Amino acid sequence: MYMHDPAHPGEVLAGWVADLGLSVTAFARHLGVSRVMLSRILNGHAAVSADMGLRLSEALSTSLGFWLQMQTQCALWQARQRAGERPHVERLAA
Repeated sequence: MYMHDPAHPGEVLAGWVADLGLSVTAFARHLGVSRVMLSRILNGHAAVSADMGLRLSEALSTSLGFWLQMQTQCALWQARQRAGERPHVERLAA
């Protein structure tokens, strides 16, 4: 299936945090992570890890894989965009 520039999970999360009326500091404290780490995710400078995905799922009542699936779709789209910048990898013959 072809994807079209999926949102970074931090972009979606930023809207969610705003809708909850929480500051980044308060939400980071609630999650048990540093404000810097949460801010890096919210600004698209860091990926959602499995641990962070679990924390977000617990805090926001989302499915366990929701945040990681979003991160994977974003990462795959970005990799596909950069694929032309590297040598093509030939398929191995069996």
